[in-house]
Amino acid sequence: MVQEALLPLIEAGLELEYQEGGTKLIVRDVAPTSVSIRNRGGEALAALINSDRKIRALDMSQSNISDNGIANLCLTLRQTNQLEELHASPVGHTGLEFLLGVVRRCQRLHTLSLEVRDLPTLVQDRQNISATDYDTSAYKAEKRADDEEEAPEDPEEAEANAAKAEQLKKLFAENDVDSGDEGGIVFPQPQGKERAEALPNLLAQLVTAVRQHGNLTSVACTGEAVPSDMQLDMMRAAEAHKALHEKIAAEKEEKGARTAVDALYDQMEEIRHMHQQQGTIEGSLPGEEHDESSLTRLGIRSYVGRRLFTALGEALFECQRFKSKENEAVSDSEGELAFIAMYIRQKLAQEMEGQ
Repeated sequence: MVQEALLPLIEAGLELEYQEGGTKLIVRDVAPTSVSIRNRGGEALAALINSDRKIRALDMSQSNISDNGIANLCLTLRQTNQLEELHASPVGHTGLEFLLGVVRRCQRLHTLSLEVRDLPTLVQDRQNISATDYDTSAYKAEKRADDEEEAPEDPEEAEANAAKAEQLKKLFAENDVDSGDEGGIVFPQPQGKERAEALPNLLAQLVTAVRQHGNLTSVACTGEAVPSDMQLDMMRAAEAHKALHEKIAAEKEEKGARTAVDALYDQMEEIRHMHQQQGTIEGSLPGEEHDESSLTRLGIRSYVGRRLFTALGEALFECQRFKSKENEAVSDSEGELAFIAMYIRQKLAQEMEGQ
């Protein structure tokens, strides 16, 4: 079943490499002659990612998958929202527009790199024939020895035939498009002013999308057609997001550490205050023989309280340490109580084994 799913990728000349325990997928082009079905490889890659939700990083910068394949892949990524890291192959205006949708929809994405080229689309319709293939003006039939000489052609008839041939040339030129075995959508090609403004508008939308995507902490948009100021804007926006994430993480860690220290400090103050109130009383500690001379400087209740609060303090400290690391097991009050109870039971079991 897996081999059948990978067959279109192999036919398209694509090589797959899994890294980091299968969470990172690298796609490379190892057969440049397979370009004619490269977009079919893009469809197969999209189906593969849709079936393997464990993939978190995708590097297709060396795959040579063009805009049609990028389109199929982006539609799948918007549905699964599974990628955290994406390195795209070079794209034109159409591919950039589909990648824009990924940036806007995929909130888990934190790393993005792409190369943009100033072309309406990198999908080029493969031409099987050219205009010269319809030019028959220089054609001369081979004469055989047994052929009779033909009568000279009537000038009027020759002129009519030439007019018909010219009409056929125009008709063929207007419909001179071949699908190139793809059968995909042929995107309209903007002309003139519309084409000149297409890329700046798309890049401006990409800058806005990067600024609004708070999880994007690394963005690299390269290409001769990408202005340096826009590259700098995207880089600064990503760096600002990264600095904000680091600040929030530091605040959480500091808050968790301070809470644990404060809890231990309060418990020690309570034990100290209890000891000062009770002072010296008669009584024997567990394991001691009772006689008239056995006086303890620590009350039994204080002793039990100290042992209990020590274990409880350690449990609270460990609980806060796990919370500072955003452990989901202690994210609510029930989880905290379960963790503290488990820690105290383990502590009690260790003391019993020591005895």
